[in-house]
Amino acid sequence: MEMLANTLMRTIRVIGQILILYIFYYIGVFIVEMTGLPLPASILGLVLLAFCLKMKWVKVDYIREGAGFLIAFMTLFFIPPIVGIIDYPQLLSVEGVLLIGTVFVSTLFAILISSKISEIIEKKELELIKRKELELFTSNNLNQALKAEGPQVLEKKEQHLKEVEKEDKVLESNHIHH
Repeated sequence: MEMLANTLMRTIRVIGQILILYIFYYIGVFIVEMTGLPLPASILGLVLLAFCLKMKWVKVDYIREGAGFLIAFMTLFFIPPIVGIIDYPQLLSVEGVLLIGTVFVSTLFAILISSKISEIIEKKELELIKRKELELFTSNNLNQALKAEGPQVLEKKEQHLKEVEKEDKVLESNHIHH
């Protein structure tokens, strides 16, 4: 009798823990439907669960057995895709392998191109920031010098501005050549 009571309690505990996991899933569904986010609701619910676990709002003990139960039967969740692959044997042929390879290579190519473009944009932004800082610094220093020395500083300012323009032209030509 005691063994039956323990089994019943464990079953109720596992069901309750699975319900907690479903609650997080449905919170994800609610958020996706309300906001229109282009994310799967299950992933959003999982992120929320991970956040709650990290913040210690939900203890691991509250979901451990239920998650373990679901993980034990996870292979059943993968059987339909495997059966689907069996329905399309051409995916396992040479053409299928080439298709998968092409998708993989094109994905890597897209990542590489995106990273190079972002590097170029970042360099240009950093150069623009440096130039603005230099202009601000130069104008502040020249204004102070103008007050102190007068016309001689004006000539230095004109000379400095010509040098900055030359540097800008060199930088622009370097970008064009790269």
